[in-house]
Amino acid sequence: MKTNTKLVILIVVFAVAVIVALVLTVNHYTHDSYMVLNGEEKTVIGLNGLYDDPGATAVINGKDVSDQIKVTGKPDSSIPGKYDIVYSAGNFTVTRQVTVTDTMDPVIELKGADKDISLTLGDEFKDPGYTATDSEGNDITAEVEVTGADFNRAGKQLVAYTVTDSQGKTTRVYRTVKIKPNTEYGTSGLPICMYQYVYDDDNPPDNLHSNSISTSTLSEELAWLNEHDYYYPTWQEVVEYLNGELLLPEKSVVLTFDSASSSFFKYGLPLLEKYKVPATCFIVTSKAGNKISQYESQYLSFQSNSDDMHRGGGDIGHGGIFTKLSKEEALADLKKSIEITGNKDVFAYPFGDYNDECKKIVEEAGFSCAVTTRQGRAKPGDDPYSLPRQRMGNDQTMDTFRALVLPY
Repeated sequence: MKTNTKLVILIVVFAVAVIVALVLTVNHYTHDSYMVLNGEEKTVIGLNGLYDDPGATAVINGKDVSDQIKVTGKPDSSIPGKYDIVYSAGNFTVTRQVTVTDTMDPVIELKGADKDISLTLGDEFKDPGYTATDSEGNDITAEVEVTGADFNRAGKQLVAYTVTDSQGKTTRVYRTVKIKPNTEYGTSGLPICMYQYVYDDDNPPDNLHSNSISTSTLSEELAWLNEHDYYYPTWQEVVEYLNGELLLPEKSVVLTFDSASSSFFKYGLPLLEKYKVPATCFIVTSKAGNKISQYESQYLSFQSNSDDMHRGGGDIGHGGIFTKLSKEEALADLKKSIEITGNKDVFAYPFGDYNDECKKIVEEAGFSCAVTTRQGRAKPGDDPYSLPRQRMGNDQTMDTFRALVLPY
């Protein structure tokens, strides 16, 4: 009998322990795992009002995981209605409802018969004006902030008008500005500088090449460009500029280095990195070796000078072979060079030799543009597949350099 009593007592004790453990576990997860909205569960904003989402807070097993919350849904303040915003983390989900009313508060009114304005690239934008009032009828036009449009780029641009009243309510409306491409505006053009070899002043080569430049001269030029706030456009921007789709700052310049010579990598690249000036290196990929990986730099873009077309065999210009190859041979060469460089932004004709068929092949290969050795500046409306360059030589002075790159 005593044995049975002891057994019953043990069973009861064990059951109580299990129950206590379960209670503690449930209590732990109930108090240490939760999700709540920050701010109100229901929010009202006016038509075209700005909604600033206060978010939510989520804690799972005692750890704050608010940064892992997934948010779905977004109010469109230009359309009246009710919008649900759902916040999820783990097994938790909470919802906030945002109501957009059919009236603005505060009110912004744009002047002009039509909110949309059409311009040609290069035209001055003249704002027809606007007014703003709060819910009590007070004029708060002076508080309106106008932002947004890039009038230097063709396409659909939005001008934003934003005002906040004394109660902290904000309204934003937009005016559409349609900017048409234009290649007829006046500009002195974009200088694309053509460098080749770089040498050390203290150890010049025995046979100084006419296309060589000293480290001291190059250093002075790079420093001068930075001091005078020159802009260094990408090749994509160059193409947009040629197409009349983009206004570049008048003080813009592109730097290119031909031949991928060892002297450039030894003396030129360190200067580009020192002055943080981006440049393009045209490379014959069949002779590249490991240069592309060895000299990888955020200030250097490797672009094609062909895979194996930097050789004789042609009968125009310097006798480059490109003009004599079949379309199939040339295309295969160009595509191989693209594969090796990983880029097809721009192509440099070997020896500067090309004809109309060469230009078509370069375009078909996928290049966005191509440079020649012809002297001059690139301008809007120019053929993107026969761009001139400004030659940089060893007899160059700073006055010569400035004349080649300054707007006029």
